[in-house]
Amino acid sequence: MMDIPTMQSGSGDVGVEVKLQHISDVFLVDEDNFRKKQAGMEFSYFGGNYNQSPVRIIANSPVPTTWYLFVTNGEPYQYRWL
Repeated sequence: MMDIPTMQSGSGDVGVEVKLQHISDVFLVDEDNFRKKQAGMEFSYFGGNYNQSPVRIIANSPVPTTWYLFVTNGEPYQYRWL
């Protein structure tokens, strides 16, 4: 399992591009929703299920936060922050 990629950002847009080898679920979540996901609670995310690559996800936050990237069923994968 890969480490969970993170990115610190100010308010505004943040994006990620993910290159997948398999159909995968790709989630980009902020710090609050990361905690919810880790606790097994319902959480909000940007992304979804993808069967084409590369995947580009753009999110927006009104406040500075840490962003977390989760890819399920898609390892190995490559990513870069936009």
